[in-house]
Amino acid sequence: MGTAAEGFSQEEMEQATSVITCDLEGMVETFSRGAERLFGYQPSEVIGKLSVAVFHPPEKVEELVPRLLKTAVEEGLFEEEVVLVKKGGSQFPARLAVRPIHRGGNLVGYMGITRPLE
Repeated sequence: MGTAAEGFSQEEMEQATSVITCDLEGMVETFSRGAERLFGYQPSEVIGKLSVAVFHPPEKVEELVPRLLKTAVEEGLFEEEVVLVKKGGSQFPARLAVRPIHRGGNLVGYMGITRPLE
């Protein structure tokens, strides 16, 4: 995962069910094998093609996404129990942690790790 994993401990990375990174517009940039298993998409279906908003219930995106991005930037970490959406539309509860990704001192995107709660 290279520099994208900065800010996460090795233990967090090993225990993560899903690791997804996105750019500042929310476009998926990396999609781990755990993300494939959890969400049901192939990397070729999402990387550079879908926004991370697709993993959230549409009615929650407007409230949740701005709040989680603001918290991640201001505090360095957003972590909360949320409801997420798999390919096909089924929903599941999960623990989502989001951190900002900085390169050369500039904010360039976000990394989210997800663990299902069921």
